[in-house]
Amino acid sequence: MRYARKSRKRINFVPDADVDAWLDSNPQAMISCPNQPGQLKLTRESCAKRYITANEPRWSNIGAEPFHIFVFKMNLIACRNCQVGAELASEIKVKAA
Repeated sequence: MRYARKSRKRINFVPDADVDAWLDSNPQAMISCPNQPGQLKLTRESCAKRYITANEPRWSNIGAEPFHIFVFKMNLIACRNCQVGAELASEIKVKAA
């Protein structure tokens, strides 16, 4: 006996947040990354996390891995010697202590 297929209705998610208004009211929440192309906007916490992750030993060597891991490692190369990331990572470690 075969089961009938149930139709899946897709619900389009459209957030009600006005991003530009939020950025104007919270200018300190996002920073512009000096090392990533295209003036990438990051939160301070995500910048610190990228710096910490880039300097972990398991992400430091680039070899023959699956493509998605290779791309992830290549995106972290710019974060390894970043002064902004180092400062933010030290601030976050002080907050956690």
